[in-house]
Amino acid sequence: MGKNTNLSAEFESNLDIWAENSLAGIGIFKDKSSPEDYERWKKTAIEQLREMYSDKTIDLFLMPVNKRTVDNADSCAKVDGSCGDSMEFFLKVSEEVIVDLGFETDGCGPTIASGGMVAEMIKGKKINEIKKLTPNDVLDALGGLPEENEHCASLAVHALKEALEVLKKQKK
Repeated sequence: MGKNTNLSAEFESNLDIWAENSLAGIGIFKDKSSPEDYERWKKTAIEQLREMYSDKTIDLFLMPVNKRTVDNADSCAKVDGSCGDSMEFFLKVSEEVIVDLGFETDGCGPTIASGGMVAEMIKGKKINEIKKLTPNDVLDALGGLPEENEHCASLAVHALKEALEVLKKQKK
């Protein structure tokens, strides 16, 4: 996936927090480990994460964009994915343009990143342009995902397209 050496201090801080939470999740705590071991484990966790995912993907799941509901949305639709994750898109439209949007998910980091990427890609775009969006477009924009996570991009696109379908039905 490749490393980006020009990372913001906020990104680096969020990576550290993620690593500390991940280590705590498997019972490794800073106050119960030697400082050298703890820092080594934290560094290893971050390196492994960055080997699997692009910095863009990591950034989007550590600091989600548009992960929220939208009051008075013109359309919303929830879809369940093959892995058990679900995603719901909320769209606010004016003159066939997406003017506001949000998504919610109970999914993993790559699912959150996929939803955030779809949101980034469609805001301000005309509905006709958005209909052409594919999971491969999302994967390309994320810098790829491991094969076992590629379905996350499909889930995000499917949830968006369901919200567009609800919008279309409401207009009839």
